[in-house]
Amino acid sequence: MRAQALPSLGRYTSALTLNLLVKGRPRRRPLNTAPLRLKRGDMSFQRLAIILTLSILTLHPVIAAKAPTSGVAIEGSARQSIQAMSDYLRTAKSFSFKAEVQYDDVLPSGQTITFSAQNSISLQRPNGIFSDHTSDTGNRKFWYNGQEICLLDPLNGSYATEPFSGNSDKALEHMIQVLKFTPPLADFLYENPAKALLGHTIQGFVVGKSLIHGIPTTHLAFVDEFIDWQIWIQDGKLPVPVRFAITYKTVKNSPQYVATLTDWDFTSRLPESLFQPAIPPGAVKLPFLKQSGSFKAESQKPLTPSK
Repeated sequence: MRAQALPSLGRYTSALTLNLLVKGRPRRRPLNTAPLRLKRGDMSFQRLAIILTLSILTLHPVIAAKAPTSGVAIEGSARQSIQAMSDYLRTAKSFSFKAEVQYDDVLPSGQTITFSAQNSISLQRPNGIFSDHTSDTGNRKFWYNGQEICLLDPLNGSYATEPFSGNSDKALEHMIQVLKFTPPLADFLYENPAKALLGHTIQGFVVGKSLIHGIPTTHLAFVDEFIDWQIWIQDGKLPVPVRFAITYKTVKNSPQYVATLTDWDFTSRLPESLFQPAIPPGAVKLPFLKQSGSFKAESQKPLTPSK
C-alpha cells in the first residue's frame, strides 16, 4: 500500500518537500521511494514526477510543562532564545551539521507509518548550500553555488539544474516559490532564522529544561494556524538547535516530524568543491517543470493549495 504524501509546507516548516517535476525519457529503473508518482504513456514514461515529501520529526514528551502566560502571544523569554540562536547562526561565515530524522506518513487506510532519514547539510555564505539526504523512501542530493541550483536523484539516475545567481536567501526563495521544493531544515540556512521561524507564529512559550543525549537544552513550544512546532536549543555559549519537531495538526492523524541535529561545525573550512554538483556518469538530465502563475501558496500559508 502506497503511503500518502503530505502537501508541500513551505520554508518555515522546514520539512523537506522536493517537488521536481520534469519532462523527458528517464530511465525505466523504478525509484525505491514510497511517495513516487509515475505517469506512463503507451510504451514509455512521458513525465516523471518526483515528489519526495519528508516531513520529519519525533515529538519529545513534555513532563510538567508550564502553560503559556495568559494574553501573551510569544513570551519574551521564548523570543529571546530564538533570537539568540538566530544571531549565532547568522554571524557564522560557514557551518555544517547532521540530522537524524523520523517522519510520519499516513496510508490511505488511515494507518500512520514512521520512516527514518539522515541529512548532512553545509552552508557557506554568501551563496553555498549542500544537502545530502538519505531515507527509507529515497535519496536526494542538492547543491547551490551562486551560479546554479542542482537536484540529483541518484537512485533513478536523473537530475535537474537551473542557472541562478544571488545569495543563499534569494536562492532559497527561488526554490520555494518557483521550483516548488524546500531543502531540508531550510529555516536554519536563512540569514535571519528567527524571521523564518516566527513569521507565522501565533503563540510561543518556554516549556523548561531538557537533557538530550547529555546536552542541556531549553525546550520551546510554538503554535500557528496549521502546525504546532517545538525546538530544543543548546544552553551555554553554543546556542544551536539540538532538536526540531513539527506536528501537522490539520492533517489526518496529525503526523509528526522530528529531527535531532548533531555535529555542528563552525570551524572547519568547507572546500569549494563541496558546492559543485557531482553528477554520476550516465545520469539523465531533465528540466524542472515550473508551475506558472504567481506564487501564493505554500511558503506563506502551509497546507493551503496554490491557485
